[in-house]
Amino acid sequence: MMPSELAPLEILQTLGINGMPIATPVQGGFDMAMWKVEHEGQISALRVFRVGAHEDCEHEQSVMEAARAAGLPVPEVQKAGVWQDRPALLLSWLAGRTVEDELRARPWRLWSLGIAFGHMQAKIHAIPAPALLRQRPDAWIAWQCEGEQALQDGLRHLQGDQIALLHLDYHLRNVLTDGKHITGIVDWTNALAGDPRADVARTVSILRVDPLARKPLLVLLGLRIFEQAWRIGYQRERGRFKDMSLFYTWAGTVIQYNLAPRYKHIPNELAPARRWTNKWKAQAGCER
Repeated sequence: MMPSELAPLEILQTLGINGMPIATPVQGGFDMAMWKVEHEGQISALRVFRVGAHEDCEHEQSVMEAARAAGLPVPEVQKAGVWQDRPALLLSWLAGRTVEDELRARPWRLWSLGIAFGHMQAKIHAIPAPALLRQRPDAWIAWQCEGEQALQDGLRHLQGDQIALLHLDYHLRNVLTDGKHITGIVDWTNALAGDPRADVARTVSILRVDPLARKPLLVLLGLRIFEQAWRIGYQRERGRFKDMSLFYTWAGTVIQYNLAPRYKHIPNELAPARRWTNKWKAQAGCER
């Protein structure tokens, strides 16, 4: 969704923000528009959903409120409303910049920020999922995996007893830092309840084979260092990952289903994801 297609000042008026706020577009995602809003000495984030996405908005609002109540650095929902059938949230503006931007400017922080990145994801998984999500504790298994019955059956057999909060889009562009600490976690649209290994596998798949994260060789080497630090930071809190083959298969499948519409005219962009997924599928002995 392009911010230029919308009228942020009208949307802000709908939310009760009058006067002369300054709204600056920022990157908001494939089906989301977002602005940085400056008004009466305060800075907020305006997040506008696609037409009719009322359940998605309510879902994200509930998850953020639960995560924030548990002590995670998550935006506060200041106002919520609807403009021309588009749900909108006005959120508190979190300090810092994305981990991706910080590492681009200061690559020597790969290791320390990787440790912090893993530690924060472990903190998310230490939180029981909110009641709204606990009603569907295995919803993550079928998410973006239509038709993969053998995979789904294997995951149901393998999933653990813990029903944790899963972010399911935990990557370098959705986590903020001041250069030393993690200052924010944003974009909770995909959040579900379930086995923490699913969220771990999802993060690995994005770091490894998401076309949006594909980088030149030197940057890829840096990402491998970052990934190793992330694993250490996470495992210090929650122990080593176990029985991950099926979870990696699931995560690779999710990337392919999720991004297929975006790359329908250039399907070869998803070839690395297909190879990665097939490798783990073979290792897990999981056939379609």
